[in-house]
Amino acid sequence: MKNPPRKVVRKINNLKEMLASSVALYGDKPAFLSKPKGRHNYSPISFNQLSADVNALGTALIDLDLRRKKIVIIGENRYEWSVSYLACVGGAGVVVPLDKELPPHEIAGLIMRSQATAIIFSADVAKKILEIAPALKTVEHLIPMDSGAANGSFKSVSELLQKGRLLVEKGDTRFINAPIDNEAASILLFTSGTTDFSKAVMLSHRNISSNLMAQCSMLEIVPDDIFLSVLPIHHT
Repeated sequence: MKNPPRKVVRKINNLKEMLASSVALYGDKPAFLSKPKGRHNYSPISFNQLSADVNALGTALIDLDLRRKKIVIIGENRYEWSVSYLACVGGAGVVVPLDKELPPHEIAGLIMRSQATAIIFSADVAKKILEIAPALKTVEHLIPMDSGAANGSFKSVSELLQKGRLLVEKGDTRFINAPIDNEAASILLFTSGTTDFSKAVMLSHRNISSNLMAQCSMLEIVPDDIFLSVLPIHHT
């Protein structure tokens, strides 16, 4: 049986370019359907809103002097996770996604191996992060995804979004105009370590972009399709 012909897809060189072209194409259409804890219905979040949130958070992260530094993201599948990821790789730093199900000592080991400067975490893992925080000598910023997840001791994602929006409104373009090196190591992944210690794998924008284009050339995806995120979001 012959393989079906590959579909023509728009070319992207990096994830920042991917987001910008999606915003240009789809604008006010939903990029995410989000159902925060305690709510019964899904709320749409447009591509325009996603882009504005990524620009705001990225600007705030740069303002924290996290440019080109390692930033851990750990938590359940949710909108704030994706915004944090795109803000990191879009010009703020090198993203380090971690498995929220790992025990505290393994999370601590991976953070120390990565030499991360900041951790963005959800309320689900706040207890683990606060337990290991004193041993994390390179970590300067703990950033909860949920206000109050760290007893108000640190700036949350929502607070950084607010700060970033104000900076952007005042003309701060450090993140928006940040150049992307398509070949540079921008993503630090740790393998599952089922047979030994986790291996650190460095990926570039080109690695991820080429994979995305290959997938879309084989599978027709239209604007009305809805994807349910089932696998843990830290998986590539």
